[in-house]
Amino acid sequence: MDNGNNSNSSNSIVMIERAFDILKYIYEHEKHVGISQISRDLALPKANVFRILSTLHQVDAVEKNDDEKYSLGRLLVQLGNKARKNFDLSQIASPVLSKLSAEIGESVNLGIKYGDNILTVLGFEGESSTLVSKLVPIAPLYCSSMGKLYLAQMTDPQLEAYFASLNATIETIHTKKTLTEFLALREGILKENIAYDLEEYEYGLACIAAPIFNGKDDIIAAISISGPYSRLKYKGMESMKSKISSAAKVLTEMTKYLE
Repeated sequence: MDNGNNSNSSNSIVMIERAFDILKYIYEHEKHVGISQISRDLALPKANVFRILSTLHQVDAVEKNDDEKYSLGRLLVQLGNKARKNFDLSQIASPVLSKLSAEIGESVNLGIKYGDNILTVLGFEGESSTLVSKLVPIAPLYCSSMGKLYLAQMTDPQLEAYFASLNATIETIHTKKTLTEFLALREGILKENIAYDLEEYEYGLACIAAPIFNGKDDIIAAISISGPYSRLKYKGMESMKSKISSAAKVLTEMTKYLE
């Protein structure tokens, strides 16, 4: 009896794993998919795929059309809506950013796009700095390292319209080092997924930012390291870049199902 129970338990776990493999496969395809296609691409016996889909259909986890092909069902919508309420980006990012700030001894922030600005929604302080303490929670895209990541995703016409709307004169530029010729920078930002603010928002202050993407490769947030430029250079800008990039990749993996 014990052996039979253990066997049943083992088989149940395997079947659950296969069921989720099938659900993920259907999720990755925009159109309905059939049993033969799923069986072939996942290397599963057709009989197993049929039984799993039949069970998932019974509980509304998948829907079946007249051609005997399947798509995700209403149950998953209900479960997803419930899960999303508990899936707060700040809550997810908090332990990652707290650990990074403690490791490097610098301020680390999480920001989102808010109109034509970056809004900092979460931050952890590093070593004391008058410059960092002067930072306000909202900053224009063009002079923020996190904002530049969003600008880099824009098309040429969108960028031209954005900078035209700024009507950037000496009165609106925070420092003389502000980079308004953004098209020349975009290729490098997109290649490395890293953007800098080197004394553009405030003299002596530097920030390094990396983007967080969802499963559709849309940028949903950004994280940054902020500190005195001289101190960041002393600690190593390449090291800072590597650490912020690694943290962003971890958060992208954790948030890839966010819309």
